Amino acid sequence: MISKYLDAFPFMQTYITEDSKTALYLKIEDSATKLHMLNLEESQNYGDGKAICDEDFSKRSFGHYFLDDKSDLLYITSDENNLENYNLYTINIKTGEFKQVTHTSYCGVYGFSEDHSKLVFGDRYKTEDGKFYTKLFIRDMATGEETLLADDADWTYRFSWSGVRFDADMKSVFVGVDKENLRAKSNFIKIDLASKEVTKILPEETECNAMFMTARYVSGNDFFYCSNIDGYENIYHFDLENKVTTKLTSYENDLAGIRPRKDNKTIHVALSVQSKDETHFKEIVLNGSEKPSEKTHILKGAHNIGNSEALWLSCSTMDMPLTFTKYEFDGDLKESFTVEAFVGKREELVHNSYRYVEYETFDGHNVPAFLSMPKGEVKAAVITAFYGGTNYYSWLTQLFSELGIAVLSPGVRGSWSYGKEWREHILGDLGGDEILDVHWGAKYLEKELGLKPSQIGVRGGSHGGYSVLRSMTMPEKFKDREGTSYPYGFGICWAGFADLEDFYKTSNIPDWLVNMLGAYEGNEEKYRERSPIHDFDNLDAPLFIAHGENDARVSPTSMQGFLDKLEGSNNDYIIHLMKGLGHGVGNKDDEIAQYTKMVSFLNRVLD
Repeated sequence: MISKYLDAFPFMQTYITEDSKTALYLKIEDSATKLHMLNLEESQNYGDGKAICDEDFSKRSFGHYFLDDKSDLLYITSDENNLENYNLYTINIKTGEFKQVTHTSYCGVYGFSEDHSKLVFGDRYKTEDGKFYTKLFIRDMATGEETLLADDADWTYRFSWSGVRFDADMKSVFVGVDKENLRAKSNFIKIDLASKEVTKILPEETECNAMFMTARYVSGNDFFYCSNIDGYENIYHFDLENKVTTKLTSYENDLAGIRPRKDNKTIHVALSVQSKDETHFKEIVLNGSEKPSEKTHILKGAHNIGNSEALWLSCSTMDMPLTFTKYEFDGDLKESFTVEAFVGKREELVHNSYRYVEYETFDGHNVPAFLSMPKGEVKAAVITAFYGGTNYYSWLTQLFSELGIAVLSPGVRGSWSYGKEWREHILGDLGGDEILDVHWGAKYLEKELGLKPSQIGVRGGSHGGYSVLRSMTMPEKFKDREGTSYPYGFGICWAGFADLEDFYKTSNIPDWLVNMLGAYEGNEEKYRERSPIHDFDNLDAPLFIAHGENDARVSPTSMQGFLDKLEGSNNDYIIHLMKGLGHGVGNKDDEIAQYTKMVSFLNRVLD
């Protein structure tokens, strides 16, 4: 059963070239993951692609950046040994040569000039006090000469993760910054490349937690950016000379994707309208601070803007495997051709139906969700503990369907897809009310599907893995409320964390936890109180745990104490530690080993 799906879905990380003649993607093979290239003029079948690089990307991460067609160099982000020590690399798509471009401890800030002659990149470093800082450099790509532009060690607004934009004259660069690295108030800075003078751009009253630049480069005094300050992500214009901000769009749905085009005026946007199971595709033409022209086309299901300079839209829903379709747009989308990112017949890979639902939670709010139903008898259900509420195809959902397991994917408070207000309900309260949203999802399944609590489980990865552990160990009394635990029948935890103090001290993203729960210093008791390891005695259901031994984002040490207690208990459990893997997936052999154990676990606990 597992091999069937892994054979059908070995492809990921698709990038389609600007001329739409070539697709580049990873293919998971038995003992390795290799970069492949497909000539789309000859075939639209991913299986016909050829490996073009010997590097094994099951042993290191992979993220497309862009293809420089003049040099045949594909720029990617990657690391070593899955340890998330990210840098820029190139792969020559003609020769397969793999080469490291930057040599930093962690490169989260980077960007090229439009002509690719200059590269700006950050080198993040950690000081003795456990804080992260970044030095920003500029490199002349022809000579290799590098110059230090800035060091944010004594700044209030510091670098974190950001793209870089040059101005049209290549005299200045623009970079995103984050106040105190708390992920709460973002802004942008301008750095004069000659004097190295640094200027903060936006007034403080416009700062918020989600901002990014939307143009390919900055032209004149026109600075375009996206912000969720009014509740949803919208496009704004800031006049660099007159210091005036103008809101250009008024969307009331979250972005699924956005991509500026080469003319630096046209922007393609995909808006996700979850409640209607629709995607609204928009072509926007910017004109300074004036209201932009806009054309809209409504698509059924979940679509996103493909990783290409040409107009490609991906499509994936709970009952539709991933496809990429090339379009032309003149007010209406005109389909050119479609590439299927899977092997085999769709009907053999879909064993469910789905629908959008909402259920009332403990405090009267309605939680949005998608419910996947197996075509056969419903024997059990599993709830996505976090990172739910979105509509996409997962072969795991299909595997669950074949086992007779329904899947409830709720957008509990803290989820990204339902506006800023809903997202921010979780801030300062990690492991709190969002867990009750999961519990009330279980109560909804009891009524909707007629299931017993012993037939309902929780699953999740990373933050979702933490949510699984917290859901299964939640005290009976929480925040002076009674009845805040739930007797789940089972749990599946991938790359989770049980000890928040250890996570804060060992993770490469401690600022994420500070944003979610508040500062650690002076708040230690709350970190302990929200840590599943300290409520282990409440665990009373079978548990499957998988974790990569090289995980730098969620260190295995943040789980070790919990695992020790699990091994010394009478609980039913499986612990699967994955050698050499980090915070992502491995090769086919790795996946088979992991999911064979998971299916065995489910068959046992649901028997």
